[in-house]
Amino acid sequence: MEAIRLNPLIPSYKEKFIKNLSKDDIKVALSGVIVSKSDGKIIIDDTTGTIATEVETTLDVNNFVRIFGVLIPYEEGFEVQGHFIQDLSDVDADRYIKVKSLLQ
Repeated sequence: MEAIRLNPLIPSYKEKFIKNLSKDDIKVALSGVIVSKSDGKIIIDDTTGTIATEVETTLDVNNFVRIFGVLIPYEEGFEVQGHFIQDLSDVDADRYIKVKSLLQ
């Protein structure tokens, strides 16, 4: 079996809370509840804030998800250009957020 080699020049997705995002972040993973959805854009809420994400999905409002993508900084805040979305509906959101906060 051949080992998978990762390119050290390509950063991995960094798990973050929305309130902790900075202009230094590039590739992020954000988890939260979909609070709004329209025209290829969703807004997620992770209990620390909300963020707009450009990503196509068939998932509905109130689903717990994780978005992987590139952070786009603007003067008034941030947006995420989503690469893909993970359905976390089967995960206990409260426990997930508690564990995530302990690990950061």
